[in-house]
Amino acid sequence: MGPLDEARSRRTLEVGPDATLDEITRSYQLLKRIYAKDLAVFTAPAMDEFAVDARREVLEEIEAAYALLCGKAEAQPASPPVRPGEPDRPPAAPRTVLGQAREAAGMTLDQVAAETHVRPEYLAALEQEDFQGLPLAPVNVRGYLTAFVQTVGVPAEAVVPGYMARFVRWHSQRR
Repeated sequence: MGPLDEARSRRTLEVGPDATLDEITRSYQLLKRIYAKDLAVFTAPAMDEFAVDARREVLEEIEAAYALLCGKAEAQPASPPVRPGEPDRPPAAPRTVLGQAREAAGMTLDQVAAETHVRPEYLAALEQEDFQGLPLAPVNVRGYLTAFVQTVGVPAEAVVPGYMARFVRWHSQRR
């Protein structure tokens, strides 16, 4: 593992440049859970990424990235200032932990849709945190999200609360 800078640390923890300390911590905790399990449901012999030594290296990088970003996040305000005339929308997020967990489980969006009975376009919107592509009722979003994470083997309590907080915040800004 080479030296970590802020950009690499953010990629490692899958957080954007404006992530709050809470978001960084949630991502850190989720990634630790994914990579710490010896008998994870997505571990397959051909997936060298989840071999014991590879997971140990990834866990070390996750720890280092978290330590580096915690120091930087504490020095920054919790949320970036809003510029006048800027639209109220969540920052563009690449496929995050949800996409990584789905891929690690060896599943496509269509396979997850078949198991959860949730439309693939809603699953894609969940992965990308494209809130406009989701139904407006938070109860539907929570149900779809819970089904999604359980299907790919991620504990719902590790993802759902933070995700729903972001969705509800976005939803309330739309009014």
